[in-house]
This record gives sequence, structure tokens and C-alpha cells, in this order.
Amino acid sequence: MIKIPGNIPISIHPAFWFVALFIGWIGSSSVEGTVIWTTIILFSVLFHEFGHALTATAFGQTAKIDLIGFGGVTSRHGNKKLKAWQEFIIVLNGPLAGFFLSMIAWKIANILSISHPESAFTYAALVTFEINLFWTIINLAPVQPLDGGKLLTIFLEALFGIKGKKIALFISLLFAGAMGILFTLIHQYFAGALFFLFTFESYRAWKHSLSITEQDHNFILQHELKEAERDLASGHKEEALKRFLRLTEIAKSGRIYLNATEHAAHLLAEKGDVQEAHDLLISIQNKLSSEGIHLLHQLTYQKKNWQEAISLGSRAYQNHPDYNTAITNAICHAVIGEVRPAIGWLHCAVKEGIPDIHSVLTRQEFDPIRQDPLFLHFKASVY
Repeated sequence: MIKIPGNIPISIHPAFWFVALFIGWIGSSSVEGTVIWTTIILFSVLFHEFGHALTATAFGQTAKIDLIGFGGVTSRHGNKKLKAWQEFIIVLNGPLAGFFLSMIAWKIANILSISHPESAFTYAALVTFEINLFWTIINLAPVQPLDGGKLLTIFLEALFGIKGKKIALFISLLFAGAMGILFTLIHQYFAGALFFLFTFESYRAWKHSLSITEQDHNFILQHELKEAERDLASGHKEEALKRFLRLTEIAKSGRIYLNATEHAAHLLAEKGDVQEAHDLLISIQNKLSSEGIHLLHQLTYQKKNWQEAISLGSRAYQNHPDYNTAITNAICHAVIGEVRPAIGWLHCAVKEGIPDIHSVLTRQEFDPIRQDPLFLHFKASVY
């Protein structure tokens, strides 16, 4: 990776060169043309990203530029949240910079075409014009993560709040799918594949956004969550627990509430407060992460709520397929005398590589099914 220090540091990842060289070869079919195209792509992407970065620094933020596989990314940070119009201008100035560069290249190409129509400089100017004009138009499409999608999100969010963000993501999903189909039909398969990728990412982002509420955009709550996570990482678990519980009382819903609830439940479980941890998770069981589902499954097992643990069992195993989860499921079924599912889960435990199935089978929880022919057959098969 190439790193260029400065007020706006630049990092150029190896994948950027690979994609730029590939596009250059496709566009020119010659070594000289590939070098010209690659140079132009490098300069054009930097010009575009500096449109974002310089505007961000003008609004008091720090910025850095990363050139990655499919273009550039400007990361920026600041001590205060920018207003919507400032965010809009920062995003807009990237495409504007690209359009400005295309117009300069067009003027230069017109001048050079009179005196040096066949020169490499004329060719480079024309390619610069075409690349930047094409990319500016495409980049303004209302598709995430393109600048057009970001601009639409900023605009609609300013009008409708979090609902506007969800609408923008849904528009991105539809538009990206349509663009993918269009490019495929005109045999532009690379562009088509790229927009189908955008379609998938827009769908994931839209699905994720459905659980986001206005509280998730509350700067104070965001800061409190970061502080709680920092306390947890530093080993200050009691202070972290207090912060997480306070967040669950204030936020009430949304991603911040879900994150705080899961963190609090994990900390309570560590302390041995099984009931309180269980009660926190059971209220959001349909929105839990994989780790949250696994924890709730273990808590219901510890509380000896066999039927509740059974209802969570398959879901927990699908999200965390290991022999411990399978054994927990087998025990829950065995305790209430359900031999067939118990044996099925024991087979899963063996499949997942349990090191000592024999000691597990001696546990008293299997007493209700110990004399059943199916259990005896399984026991004989593993000895």
C-alpha cells in the first residue's frame, strides 16, 4: 500500500491499481493506452475525492482519502455534527469537481485537436473528458453508496427524519436493480454486475434501517453508547452496566436500545443475575443478534424453562452451530421425555465434534429416557 502524508493523507491500496489497470486495458487494448488510462483514473479519482475532502476541512473537519478497488473513499471526522446543508455540499462537491475536470479536459482536447490531433496528449484529454463526464453522471444516480444516493438521503432525511432515510434506501434498491438490468441488456456486464452489487447492499441497508428509530440519531445517546462500550473495553464493567441500563430506559427502541440491552444482559449474566438478564432479552427476542439468541437460550436453560429453551433451540443452533448448543437442546428434550428430538440433537453434538459424548450420556438429565430403546441404541453406537 502506498501512503502519502499531509493535511489530507492519502492511501492507495493495491486493489486500486489492479482495477485501474484492468479498466485501462479494456478501454485501450494497448500497453501505452493502459498506462494513460491508469494515470487518468488515478488523477480523476483524486480530483473527485479532494472535492469532498477540501470542503470538509473548510467546515472544520479532518479528512483522509483511501483509493480502494472500485474508486475512492473520503473519511472525515469532526468534534461537532454538521448541519444538513453542510453535509449536502461536501457530498455534492465531489461530482462537481469531476464535472469541472471534464470541462477543462474538453477545452484542452479542442485546442490540441487543431494542432496535434493524433498526439497522446490529445488522446489523454479526450479520455479524461469522457471518463469524468460519464462517472459524474453515473455517480449522481440515486443509488447507495454513490454520491447521488447520499445526496438523496441527506435531502429526504432533512425533510422527513429517519423515515426519509428509509425512503432513500428503498429508492436506491429499486434504481440500482433497474440500472443493473439496463446495463446487462446493453451488454455492459461489468457495470451491470456492479449495480446488482449495489442492489444487494441497498437491500441489506434498507432491511437494517427498518429497526432504526429517531433515537438512533440522537447525538447524546450515541455518545453515551460509545462511552459505555469504552468502559466495557477498559474492564470497568459496573460503570458500563449502569450506562447500558440507563440507555435502555431512555432509548426505548431502535438500534441503540437493542445494543444496550444485549450488552446489559451479558454483563448481568456474568454477575449471575439470570432472571434480570433473561427478562431484558425476552422482550427483544425477535430482534436479537446471534450472540444474543445464544445467551437467551442458555439463560432459559439455566432457569429450567425447558419448553422455552426448546423453542429457542433450533434458532440458537442455526446461528451458533456447536456441540454445546446441541447438548443443551438434547437435555431440554430429554428432561420432558421427548426421546426422538433428544437423540437427534445428540447426533448433532457428535457431528460438531464433541470430545467426550460418553460422560454427557451419564448426566442425570437423561434419566427420563435412559431405558428407551432409541437411547440405548444411540449409546451402543457411540461406544
